Amino acid sequence: MKKPSICISPIDWGLGHATRCITLIQALQTLGYEVYIATEGYHETILKEAIPNAHFLKLRGYRIRYAQWGYTLPILLLFQLPQIIYSILYEYRWLKKAEAQYQFDIIISDNRFGFYHKSVPSVFITHQLNLQMHFEVATRLFQKIQYAWLKRFTACWIPDMEGSNNLSGILANPNHKPSIPLWYMGCLSRLIHTPSRIADLNNARPTVFLGIVSGPEPQRTLFENLLWKVGNKLTIPFVVIAGRPSKDEPNKIIEENISATLYAHLAAPELVKEIKRAEFIICRGGYTTLMELIPFGKKLIFIPTPGQTEQLYLGKLWQEKKWALCYAQEYFNLSVALKEASTFNFQAPPFIDFSTEDLKTALKQLTL
Repeated sequence: MKKPSICISPIDWGLGHATRCITLIQALQTLGYEVYIATEGYHETILKEAIPNAHFLKLRGYRIRYAQWGYTLPILLLFQLPQIIYSILYEYRWLKKAEAQYQFDIIISDNRFGFYHKSVPSVFITHQLNLQMHFEVATRLFQKIQYAWLKRFTACWIPDMEGSNNLSGILANPNHKPSIPLWYMGCLSRLIHTPSRIADLNNARPTVFLGIVSGPEPQRTLFENLLWKVGNKLTIPFVVIAGRPSKDEPNKIIEENISATLYAHLAAPELVKEIKRAEFIICRGGYTTLMELIPFGKKLIFIPTPGQTEQLYLGKLWQEKKWALCYAQEYFNLSVALKEASTFNFQAPPFIDFSTEDLKTALKQLTL
């Protein structure tokens, strides 16, 4: 008997959209689904590493580039709008052909607006029902357009908790919500269930901080250089993960000295080990990264990507709730941040883990 099949595709807007799908895909496989993953590039590499037994289909991403200076990002994105629209139309036509060949039972899109099928139950995953734009009028306008477009999907799944006890504030819990069925999934944290060898942890010396680099270029490289070059001047033990997955060498060391190591990428077990032995975690503050780090109870320092309103909002929200410290990149001083973090009264964010049983129920509702 043929297994029911699902085709899932994350947008290529930072690695977080791919990594948060890992927990979901593993749960789908546990429930007996044949999973097809449509992606390319770094996303394909990291998903093949985590889920080698899935079927992989080549689908081009949106390939959006960020600005070097945050204030120019809205203009740069405006110029890339034709490319975004083309990508949406392209993925819609691509999926029609793929569905005709493979006959999927369910479609799941992580923030890809054209990844739906009129004849197949289609799910849109997002934590941004109220995307924060640079101007309030633009925020309201985009929400209206987004909600109208979401009607093309069967349901919307939200990786957060519903109500006031949530992680993303008004991003995923706005006053006005879409008319299609919603499911608040809880936290998609692939690392919480990843084992790490006790022997490795016992033999590993503590580090002052772990820098987790992510996001589109050129900001990814700027962030990597900021942590690595400045960190080396402090002569303290630390590790930086550059967010550049390699198909051939997943744990490749780019640079190393007496007290610090720069990795291209780390697979989940090695990443867990580095998280556990670090006193502080320094990262962009992307939403998926936050969900993954909460269970470890680490002291978090955010440097939002300049111009990225979601990260700027989350950084402000999390600092107000004392879940993290947040610094603007242009004013960030590593030595000062570490000193302030050592005396900051960090509080634990709420965390409700994603449930396979709840997923099973949500999947049934798609076909009612």
